[in-house]
Amino acid sequence: MRPLQVMLVAQLAIIAGYLGLAAFGTAEIRPDPVTTVLMLLPAISVIPGLWRGHYKTMVWAALFDLFYLLVSATDAWTVPGDRGWHVLIALAATMGFLAAWRHSNKRRRLLKSRRH
Repeated sequence: MRPLQVMLVAQLAIIAGYLGLAAFGTAEIRPDPVTTVLMLLPAISVIPGLWRGHYKTMVWAALFDLFYLLVSATDAWTVPGDRGWHVLIALAATMGFLAAWRHSNKRRRLLKSRRH
């Protein structure tokens, strides 16, 4: 899989994780519907750009992945009842960020080689 495809799958996994958390979460403290929608907006907003292969969208998706990693790692630590959902989101966010990092390194090398 190419890095942009991995990032697209990661965003879809993040969306699935939050929807699964909203539908099947068992902890007493869960995000309400408004919070869930607000958490899903960044992941949903980058899907069209990733689908088209836009580099700037990939950068934004990587930044959103860091945000999702921070939130899900914190929630996994503090809400043991839904730890599985939060770990899924954290793994997807990590996978997306690492794919973006790999893609940007390849792109930087390509641009450097064109200059010389």
